[in-house]
Parts: sequence; structure tokens; C-alpha cells
Amino acid sequence: MKEELHDLLNDCINDAAEDDLLAIKQLLEGVKRKQHGLNGSYIGSILHMEKTVTENDRFSVTIPINEVTSNSLGILHGGITATVLDSAMGTLANILLPEGFGAVTSNLNIHYISPGLGNTITATATIVHKGSKTMVVEGEVLRDDGKKIAHCTGTFFVIKKG
Repeated sequence: MKEELHDLLNDCINDAAEDDLLAIKQLLEGVKRKQHGLNGSYIGSILHMEKTVTENDRFSVTIPINEVTSNSLGILHGGITATVLDSAMGTLANILLPEGFGAVTSNLNIHYISPGLGNTITATATIVHKGSKTMVVEGEVLRDDGKKIAHCTGTFFVIKKG
């Protein structure tokens, strides 16, 4: 497996344009982040998610905008926006639950407002309703210039961890 990966990486590097090299670097740095325990998942690591608990039961996730996160138009991919929102909202729901329980996404409703441009985006989540079986969470995504690019509400099932 290691030899196959070396060959694949060498082929990719040899045939790479500058944006390909930047994407390869981002992906490999993400794997290193996971190996060093900086993120709990590969998706969080590859996206270089920085998580912050803020005041009043708010939770934020910030990621850089780069070749890996951009779509073919050169702006932040809507699916990446959704992933960052789901991560911020789901993490907030989970940290507010008692030991032995977890929250899983049952619904996300995202309104894309403006393009994801700039250097970073930050998704911030707040609790709307915390029940014993479901939670409703609200999220928004801001560009680094402060412009809102998305607004979201989500419902999360509360489950007992097995």
C-alpha cells in the first residue's frame, strides 16, 4: 500500500499545476492534523476546521477558503458550506447533551445568500430548542469581511449512545 501511495503521489506531483500542488498540500496537511489529534475526523482535518466555544452557548467553526474548498467557479462550494454548518451545529448540540447521549442530524435547511469569497468563513451555531428527543439549532456563515453567505436551521435527533 505504501509503495502504491508513493507512486500515486509522485505521479500527481509530476503532472501538477500550481493549484494542484496547493490542493495536494492542503490534503496532506489535513491528514497530519488528524494524526496529531487536532481534529476528530478526516473531514474536519482536511478542511482545517478550527473550533471555538463562545459565550451564551454558541459554537463556531472557521475554515480557510482554498483550492480544496472551491467549486468550478472559484468560489466556496455550497456542499462545503453545508458541511461546516452541520459540523458547527451538530457539535454544539452534542456538547450540550448529558453523558451517554448524542445528537445526529435529521434535517438541514440552508439558505445561500451570497458567494463564499475571501480567505476564511466562520459558521456559528446557537440553540433554538433543546428537548429530550430533538434539538433545533440555528446557524449562519460569515465571510472574513463580515458578509453573511448562508443561514441555516437544523433539527437533530437525541439518541442514547450504544
